[in-house]
Formats: sequence, structure tokens, C-alpha cells
Amino acid sequence: MHSTYSDGSYDPAALMKKCADAGLTAVSLTDHDTTGGLKEASSEAEKYGIHFIPGIELSTRSKTGRSVDILGYGFNEEDAEFQKTIAYYRSMRKGRMEEMIRKCHELGLDIEWQDVLVHVTGHTYSRPHMAKALVDKGYAETVADAFDRYIGYNKPLYVPKKEELSPQQAISVIQKAGGLAVVAHPVFYNLDGEIADWAENAGLDGIEVYHRDHSEEAVARFSELADRIEKKSGRSLLRSGGSDFHHESFGREGEEIGVTKLPVREAKKIIESLSK
Repeated sequence: MHSTYSDGSYDPAALMKKCADAGLTAVSLTDHDTTGGLKEASSEAEKYGIHFIPGIELSTRSKTGRSVDILGYGFNEEDAEFQKTIAYYRSMRKGRMEEMIRKCHELGLDIEWQDVLVHVTGHTYSRPHMAKALVDKGYAETVADAFDRYIGYNKPLYVPKKEELSPQQAISVIQKAGGLAVVAHPVFYNLDGEIADWAENAGLDGIEVYHRDHSEEAVARFSELADRIEKKSGRSLLRSGGSDFHHESFGREGEEIGVTKLPVREAKKIIESLSK
């Protein structure tokens, strides 16, 4: 899930209330490149009797040039080196947004810094903030339309992130801070061989098998991938899950918190791993 500390639409407290209303019993907040909302979310989750796991989502680029998100769970958010690393990559996000605004001007789109900043409620600059500015100015009908026409991969306003971590580096950063590293929504990458390599040679802890954009076939595919990796490496691999929630109508219409869930047996394995 994402909160207003990155590109979500609800603050951490409101998110935890929604989780409680949905009957969820274990959750994590995984904002982009920031831990700013974790204390508030953890405190609020405790009020509702929800088991809270600190989380984060880090942007990386694979050796084949694909953008890959790595999730971190259960790390020490006070770790100085960890905070130094994510602060640096937040600064890279600001530079990327500046370049996107320059591209707007080249296309004749009247988008200025203030148009984007009004939507930045936390610590990171993300494409959804630009998407909302484009909607406000009438250049797109919805956030999804803005991605489809302007800011999706290889679209006119798309700017790749610079100086990104590699997946292996992100895994190391998370683990050095005491956390578990999991590859997010692998259906977007088609990098099964590289994922196996990260698990076998870089210590990747898990695969996000259950995700709102994973069909039944995708769930089976990545479950089987985890099985194959385990048999080959002799290492246990976690199967995580996430709704990737930003807002009920963010990009994908109609899904609310609690629709996409992780089986309890898999959640227990993650919680047990974090307690070791």
C-alpha cells in the first residue's frame, strides 16, 4: 500500500482504518523511497489490533534495462546507512520530475512546478503526481488516461530514472538494515531467469506471488518459479502479496482495500521469518 508520504491518496492513519474496516489482520505500508509514514501507520494499526510490518518500495533497474521494484519488509527504519541511501534516491526523483516538466513545455502543455507540487503530500515525487496535474489542466480525463497518453513507458513525457540501484544492490541495502527483500509484481517484467539468479546468488528472500494484477495463471506461474528456485538452491523462498493500493479509483477502477489478500499461511511464514 502507498500513503500520502509517496503517491497514495490517504494518510497512514486513514489507511489503517480502512484496513481495519476490511477485516485485515496483517499489513505493511510500502511507500516509495521513504519511511516517513511508518510510525503513524504502526501506531494506528496497534489501536485496531492489526499486525504491522514496516515496508518500503525501492526502484531498481536490471542488467537488461528493465525497471524492477524491490520491496523491503521488517527492516530497521532507523538504520543510518539505509536512510542515507533512500534520501539520495528521493533526490533523483526530484530531478526526474523537473525533466518531465521541461518535456511538458516542449509539447506545449501548460504544466508548472506548482501544478505538480499541489499533489505532493509527502517525501517523494512520482509520476501519479504529474498525472493528476495533467488531469487538473484538462490534458487527460483520468490518471490512467494520463499514463496511457503521456507518462507511461516510452510515452511523450516518460523520463527513465537515473542512477538507479540494481536489484542486487537493493536486496543488499534492505538486508543490511535487517529486512527481507521481495521482488514486487513480477508479472510486469518477464524476468523469471533473472529473479531466479537474484534468489540463488544475491539472497532475494521472496517473490510477490499474489498481486492485484496477477491472474490465476500468474499466481501459479510465480508459485512454481519459487518452487523451482527452492529445489535448485535449497533455500526457502517467501511468497508475499500486495494490493498495491493507492486509491479506489487510482488507475484501476473499483478495487478497495481487502479485495486482494495474501493467504494466511504465507503471511505467517513472513512474520516468522522476521522474528528470527
